[in-house]
Amino acid sequence: MKKIVFGLCLYAAAMATQALELASKSSMLNVVSVKNNRVAELFSFDAVTGQLNTTTGKALINIDLASIDSGIDIRDKRIKKYLFDVDNQPLATFNATIDTDALAAIEVSSPQAMTVEGELMLGGKRQALRFNTLVSRLENGDIRVVTTSPAFIDIAALGLEQGIDKLRQLAGLNSITLAVPVTFSVLFQ
Repeated sequence: MKKIVFGLCLYAAAMATQALELASKSSMLNVVSVKNNRVAELFSFDAVTGQLNTTTGKALINIDLASIDSGIDIRDKRIKKYLFDVDNQPLATFNATIDTDALAAIEVSSPQAMTVEGELMLGGKRQALRFNTLVSRLENGDIRVVTTSPAFIDIAALGLEQGIDKLRQLAGLNSITLAVPVTFSVLFQ
């Protein structure tokens, strides 16, 4: 009997928090790099996980840095080794708080503009980021959040300049920008 009561209590607690999981296969995170001041290249991360608590508005997104995909294997290997050092720091995280009143007011199929402010953490460094997004509530209760414009990651603020310089040298480039635009489309179920 104690096990049944304990199980019901756990279920009730889980339902009260209303945590939605990020659907990795239905979500995307993209960054753009510009080399030699004129060639832009798109990168994505294939392994992104997270949760959104609709009661507290707390959102957490984990980015598996080893899942970087530039479309070129050697470049991906170099980014993992020299920029992210994935053996020692395999994850980046983004924590944010979403306005729960605004979230609750979104009607099905009526997307609402919403600012999402949070903090990117990578390798012990932190950077505040602000995203302009469009948030939609789907008929099944899922929530989709899509950027309407990019936010910019400051590579220097995250202490990644040496890694960028190493990548620049290995590729024989004159420059790689230190301001990186990031966009996303994530689905919470």
